[in-house]
Parts: sequence; C-alpha cells; structure tokens
Amino acid sequence: MSDQFTIETPEQLTELLQTAAAQQTPVYPVGGATSLDFGLPAKQPGWNVDLTGLNRVIDYPAADMTITVQAGMRIKDLQQTLAANQQQLPLDVPQADRATVGGVLATNFSGHRRFGYGTARDYVIGIRAIDGRGEAFAGGGRVVKNVAGYDFCKLLIGSLGTLGIITEVTFKLRPLPNHTEALIVAPQNLAQLDELLERLGQSVAQPIAVEWLVGPQWQSLA
Repeated sequence: MSDQFTIETPEQLTELLQTAAAQQTPVYPVGGATSLDFGLPAKQPGWNVDLTGLNRVIDYPAADMTITVQAGMRIKDLQQTLAANQQQLPLDVPQADRATVGGVLATNFSGHRRFGYGTARDYVIGIRAIDGRGEAFAGGGRVVKNVAGYDFCKLLIGSLGTLGIITEVTFKLRPLPNHTEALIVAPQNLAQLDELLERLGQSVAQPIAVEWLVGPQWQSLA
C-alpha cells in the first residue's frame, strides 16, 4: 500500500523528497499513469507522487523554435500550444490526453516518426530535476547551441525516475509540414521490401515513418 501525494510546485517536491529521504521511504513519481508497467515492479510500499500539477509553460519564444515547460504538462496540451504557431514536437505518444512530458522522457518513448525525426532524446536541450535527497540540479539550457555543464539531459531520459524526478524541460522544435501523404505498398516478399526501403532512402522523398505490417495487422488495414 502506498500513500498518495499531489505536487503543484518544485518547492513542494523538494520538501517531500527531503522528508522521504530522512524517513528512508521510497518515492514513485507518477505522471499520466499510462506506462506503469515499464521497468521492474515496486518491491516495497512508498509514496506515489502525482506530478500532473506541474503543468505550466515556463517560456515559449516561438521565433527561437524552443519551449520550456514543466514536466507534468500533458502531451496533448503541449502539441496544441505549439500548433497555434505551426510548430511541433515530433513524437507520437499514445493517450496524449493523459501522458505527460516527464513520463515520456522517463520512459524514452518516441513513436513511429523517430524514423524521420529522431527520438525524444534528440529534442531535449535543457532539463531540471530533483534527486532522491531533495537537491535540485540542471543540465543544458534554453538555447539550442549550449555546451554548459554535463549532459544530464541524455542521462535522465529513459531512467524511469531512478536518477531524479524531472520537473522542467526545454525542447527544440520543428515546424509543422505544409503537406503530408501516406502510402501503402504490398511487397510480395522480403527481397522486394528490402529493395523498396533502399530506393526510398535514396529518393528525394522525406519519409518520417515506415511501418511493416504482417498477418492480422495487415488484414485489418486491408
């Protein structure tokens, strides 16, 4: 059985983590609760910390193609904010109305468009977090060309909150494309598929996602 806590400010999280450390109580950060099956199950009771209250936009200089948000912001809300300026964070996240920025980074989820756009790791240029002792630390910054400090950004992404709880993230952005097309091709064998992918890679087209469907997946699409 775990106690439940709701956090609305980084200061509240700092205080809670310091108290938990003093009591040697495990802390389990929770965002939208869409990927609780990631990683190993918790072995002992602790404190579940709801981070969805950390949901503010901190800084959005749209002309610079960057945005700084708190880690509890829902992915859907982030994408809607960016779309108003014809911009995007090119990640395909299931249940975007629930999933949070911090959760996506903690699990290193990217989605299908990583083929053309890269992974979540490629878009984080600054990060703030609080470790298990309740001490805040940061890496990167709010500008794309930044070499200050250790690259904590890459270290924290995919760590499932074990190295610290992410509180704030700065992303570099991409413009929304003016036009996109979807193409369905039915190769007869793997050799044809290999040839198709090779030609696609050498063409002037810019594929952003490639999905290979077999069996029931293909039949349901057809």
